[in-house]
Amino acid sequence: MRADPSRIALVTGAARGIGLACVRGLLKKNYRVVATDRVPVDASVYGALGGSVRGETLDVTDSAGSESLRVRIDDEWGAVSVLVNNAGISPKKPDGSSSGILEINDAEWEKVVAVNLTSVLRMSQAFLPGMQRMQWGRIVNVSSLAGRAKSLVAGGSYMASKAGVLGLTRAIAAEMGPVGITANAVAPGRILTEMAMQAGEEVNRRYAEQIPVRRLGTADEVAAAILYLASEEAGFVNGALIDINGGFYMP
Repeated sequence: MRADPSRIALVTGAARGIGLACVRGLLKKNYRVVATDRVPVDASVYGALGGSVRGETLDVTDSAGSESLRVRIDDEWGAVSVLVNNAGISPKKPDGSSSGILEINDAEWEKVVAVNLTSVLRMSQAFLPGMQRMQWGRIVNVSSLAGRAKSLVAGGSYMASKAGVLGLTRAIAAEMGPVGITANAVAPGRILTEMAMQAGEEVNRRYAEQIPVRRLGTADEVAAAILYLASEEAGFVNGALIDINGGFYMP
């Protein structure tokens, strides 16, 4: 039996952190969810029953793999109407610091841009045609505070890629808005995830001291904003950005 196509969501980078929280939130709202990650995804971590979630191994830099997954989802469940582009990387050196501008090599730059920015375009290209057929869709892209302002922790490759996500989000929003598809972004600040832990406890402690709410954020708090942007109620929100940083950055 095919699911209602308006209730199928796909989340990238879904094995942990913000992606994991998003999948759990979408399931609570009765979506069928495709949870993808570059490592094998065990659907049991989402606490779901039956066929409401499927874990798929996907390298978001593999355009052919993304298209193959789209075909399978279309055939078995129907068209995806909510796409959450969450997968991202932030390379760190052994001491937990990021590469300086003069240290960023071709391999780091190309990998970070491929995962953090190019994949957002390719995933959107794969799933937008199905949304166009339904004349309804939501794309939510995860950018970062590092794409909005000077980062205290992230390096230049990460900052540039996440700034690019914002421009791409606006391009999708402007072009697809007339057919009922919105595209928006969230820009998390320092969030308690494995990625943030790469920098070490002391770095995070000092960071928290500079945030007006005096703590780091949680994955669930970011997921709540993503779920709003993915909702029917957010239909007049398009090309927008929600900052989620505890007041660290106030534009």
